Amino acid sequence: MKHPARSDFATVVTEAGVSVTFKPTNSVYTFYRLTAGEDVGPIAFAGVEHAGRDTGDYPADEVQAMAQRIASELGKSLWSIQDERAADKQTLRRYSIGGDDDVIE
Repeated sequence: MKHPARSDFATVVTEAGVSVTFKPTNSVYTFYRLTAGEDVGPIAFAGVEHAGRDTGDYPADEVQAMAQRIASELGKSLWSIQDERAADKQTLRRYSIGGDDDVIE
């Protein structure tokens, strides 16, 4: 029996979630992004789509666990940056410079 390695996975991150493909079998694990009020973590498992032969010679539970770990780590790091940038934009909008009533003579 083989064990999955991190290099066996490819990921796609969107605002809605993360798709993690297990390259040896083309199994796609889908996770959706949780809202800030949910304390479960940054993602939740939505489902898996196997390309015919499940996880092959790899234990299914190990493959899913690694896919979830990768999705969680990647989602958390990317979404936290996006959330910080959005918060910065909101803050900057409150302190805009050069409004119509700013006239210098």
